[in-house]
Amino acid sequence: MMHYINLGLIFVAGLDVGLAALIYWRNKRSKINLTLALSIVFLATWTLGIAMFREATTEFSATAWTWVQNTSGAFIVVPFFFFSIYFPYQTVVLKKWHLVLVYISLVAVSLVVFFSNAWIKQIHFIPSANDYDINFWGIAYFNLHFYFYLILTFYNLVKKYLVSGGFVRKQLLYTVLASFIIALFGGIFGAIIPLVLLRSAGPYYLGPYFALPMILILLRFMYKRD
Repeated sequence: MMHYINLGLIFVAGLDVGLAALIYWRNKRSKINLTLALSIVFLATWTLGIAMFREATTEFSATAWTWVQNTSGAFIVVPFFFFSIYFPYQTVVLKKWHLVLVYISLVAVSLVVFFSNAWIKQIHFIPSANDYDINFWGIAYFNLHFYFYLILTFYNLVKKYLVSGGFVRKQLLYTVLASFIIALFGGIFGAIIPLVLLRSAGPYYLGPYFALPMILILLRFMYKRD
């Protein structure tokens, strides 16, 4: 039987997908809705990948799920960065060379995830709690990629918050608060602790659970009447 921690992760992943679908269907043509929904979908895939890796019983399936979880974890911040440009209004127009650099960074971090021994050195099979030894330089590059986009994203959002007022300011406050919780704790458990521990992925499975406050805050704002 699947461990309760992993069942909980699958439940959280389902909530993430539901929230992403709700955001997308509210305005399918909006770049704001599309980029935020896509970021949450990657969050859900990361969460599901963690649960399934912990339950994997073969080398192939365990390795495949590490690819899913780590690629998704790296990709979360990219659409979120684009979201920060579009939401709630656009002040910067990205040039073609900006998009090329984003594409290169995605390819580079994907190679780190998929290339043998660049991230994961050895998988340890523990019933319902699999773990792996990590390569310092692989997780260090992941952190560089992850926090580069994350810092740019919050810089954009906070900068808009400081110069905005009224309902727009309230929109930004709810969004920054909701996303900061999962970004802070998801990053700590999913990126910082593995880098510090070096030998193990650590309690990285705790990170996705901090999506629950984000979901509640965003739903509260979406259906707020006052």
